[in-house]
Amino acid sequence: MYLEYDKYKEMGGTLDKTAFNAAERRARYLINSQANGRTGERLSKLTELPQAVTDCIFELIELSAAFGGKQISGESQSQGGASESYSYAVKTDDEINTERQDIIETYLNGVMYEGASVLYRGACV
Repeated sequence: MYLEYDKYKEMGGTLDKTAFNAAERRARYLINSQANGRTGERLSKLTELPQAVTDCIFELIELSAAFGGKQISGESQSQGGASESYSYAVKTDDEINTERQDIIETYLNGVMYEGASVLYRGACV
């Protein structure tokens, strides 16, 4: 686990523990799969997890909570001649995936293992 629930709450997280556990696990899988799985291998070899990894997980969880499967573009209703309309932020799956990738690159690009970024696509030699 890259981010504990208590720390998540301290950082301002609002999910309950069950939702957090699922979101943290998904965020961890997303990070570990970077660079064809080499990122996860490199992070597991670090003696201490950098704050950037914790921050990255938090941002991925927040993104997931904001756009987790409910993408409503808008709704409107009329009653007695009065009309109300609501608009919601909508992102496509591609936009969400791009945002996830941007979060991962922003936070993890500077995390180093043996002189190279954990996101480096080359081999650890």
